[in-house]
Amino acid sequence: MSDTRPVRQQVVDFLRDEILALRFTPGEKLVERRLCEMTGASRTALREGLRQLEAEGLIEIIPNRGPIVPKLTQKHARDIDQLRGVLEADLAKQAAQNATGRDLSDLKEIARHVEAAMKSGERLPLVEAKSAFYEWLLALAGNEETNAVMRKLLGRTAIIWPSTVLADLPVNESSVRHFFELVDAIAAHDDNRAMQAARVNVETACDFVLAHLEVT
Repeated sequence: MSDTRPVRQQVVDFLRDEILALRFTPGEKLVERRLCEMTGASRTALREGLRQLEAEGLIEIIPNRGPIVPKLTQKHARDIDQLRGVLEADLAKQAAQNATGRDLSDLKEIARHVEAAMKSGERLPLVEAKSAFYEWLLALAGNEETNAVMRKLLGRTAIIWPSTVLADLPVNESSVRHFFELVDAIAAHDDNRAMQAARVNVETACDFVLAHLEVT
C-alpha cells in the first residue's frame, strides 16, 4: 500500500525519527541538498517540513546558517522541565475538571499500557506509553497556544534524552508511581491533587534521568 500522507508530513516524520535516533549530531547543520536526497522531497516540501520541526523544538533555523539540531545542556534540561512542570500542572488541573467518562476510559487504557510496560522491565515501551498520555492530555486541553509550547518543550526533552538512550536506563519506579498518582487524581476530579502530582512527576523524572545520563 502506498504512503498516502502528504509529502511534507512524510518529510517531518522521517527527519523526526532520524533526529531522535541520534543520526544527526547536536549542533550539526542540516544541508538542504542532502535532506532532499534522503527524503526524495522537493525543496519547497522540505522547507515546510523543517518549519514544522522547528515548531516542535527539534531543530533551530538560524539566519545565514540554516537549520541545525540544537545542542542542549543540563541547564537547558532544568529550565525546560521547570517550565514543563508549570504547564503540565495547569493541563492536569484542566483534565481533572473537564474529563468526561469517555476521556477517563481512554486514560485508564493508557495507564494499563504504562503498567504493562513497567512490569516488562523494558523502558522503551514505557516511554512510548507515557507519550500517549501527553497526547491525551494535550487533546483534552484543546488550548492551541499551550499545546504548541508543550510540544516544543517535549521535543527539546526528546533531543536531550532520546528514547534510544532512555531505553538503556532502568525503569524509574518512583516516577511511575507518581504517574499513577496523577492518573488517580485526574480520575477523581481532584484538580489540586492533580496539579501537585503533575509537578512532582516532572521533577522526579528529570532528577532520575540527570542522575543517570551525562548532560554537560
